[in-house]
Amino acid sequence: MRRQSTLIDWPRRDPRHYRFAIPNAVWEYQLRPAEFVIFSYLCYHSSTSELTLKEIAAGIYMTTSTVKKYLDSLIAKKLIGEDGTPVLKSKDKKFFTLPNEVFLLRLSPSAFVVYAYLLLIEDRRTHTCHPSYNTIAATTGLAKNTAMKSVSTLLEMGLIAVESSSYFDKRGMKWKGNNLYTILPVRAAVDALHRRQLRQLELDAERRRTLQKQKKYNNRHPRAAPCATAVAEATPWPIPTVQAAVRPLNASVQGDDKEQGDDKEQDKSVASCAAPPPTSARSAGSLRGTGVGSQAERKAQIEVAHRPNPVAVRN
Repeated sequence: MRRQSTLIDWPRRDPRHYRFAIPNAVWEYQLRPAEFVIFSYLCYHSSTSELTLKEIAAGIYMTTSTVKKYLDSLIAKKLIGEDGTPVLKSKDKKFFTLPNEVFLLRLSPSAFVVYAYLLLIEDRRTHTCHPSYNTIAATTGLAKNTAMKSVSTLLEMGLIAVESSSYFDKRGMKWKGNNLYTILPVRAAVDALHRRQLRQLELDAERRRTLQKQKKYNNRHPRAAPCATAVAEATPWPIPTVQAAVRPLNASVQGDDKEQGDDKEQDKSVASCAAPPPTSARSAGSLRGTGVGSQAERKAQIEVAHRPNPVAVRN
C-alpha cells in the first residue's frame, strides 16, 4: 500500500516579530515629518521600558535637543504620555504596519513619511498604489517638490518601484496618469545598504593601509621639503624693515603729488597762451575795413555810403 505524502507546512513568520503597527488616526493630526518619525519609533518600542532621550536620538539619528522639542509637542497633542508611551485614542481601530528594518535605513523624515503613506494606501494583495504627487503632498504636509524628492530617494534605496501610466479620455485623447508605485520587500533594501556599508569599510581600510605604507616610506627615506631650498636660494638679500619699506613709498607718493602739481601749472600756462586776447569796443570799431565789428556798425556804414551829397545853395 502506497503511503500518501503529506505536504510540509513551513512555519510562517509572525508579523508581530518583524513589523509594528501604527493607528490610522495619526494622519488626522498633520504631524511634522520629525514628529511622525519619533511617534513611529515610540510605537516600535511600545512593549519595552521607558526610553531615554539619548536612546531615541540614537535610534532615529537626531540630536537630543530636537527629540526633546518634538516630544513636548507630541505630549501637548496628547499622542503620547509623560513616560513616552503612545496613548492615541480613536474610535477607529484600524492600523497599518511598518517593517522594523525601516529605522536601519537612515531615511530622512520626509522620505520616512512618504514611505509610511504608501504603505497605508497600498493594495494588500498586489502591494501597489497610484497616488498623485499633489495627494502625497497634501496628506503628508510636504511641498510638492519635497514629495517628489522623497519618492526619488525611496526609488534609489530600492524600497519602491515606479512605473508611468497613461489613460484615454472620452474623446480618445491620451493623457499621462499617476505613477504606479510597487512596494518592494524591505529585506532587499537592507541587504543593499549592508553591501554599501561593507564596501565603504573596505575602502576606508585600504586608505588606512596606504597611509601607513606612505608613512613608513617617508621614515626610511627622509627628504627635505622641495620648497625650502628654493626659498633659501631665491632670497639671498636681507628682508628690509617696515620703516625702510614705508619711506620709499611715502617719497614716491610725495613725488607723484609734486608731479601732479607741476602738470596742473603747466596746463594753466598752456591755457593762458592758447586763449585769444580780449577785444575792446574801440579796437572793434577801428577794424571796420577788415570786416570786424558788429552788424549795426556795418549797416550804418552802408547807409552813409549810399546817402546823396548835399548841394550847396547860392544866395
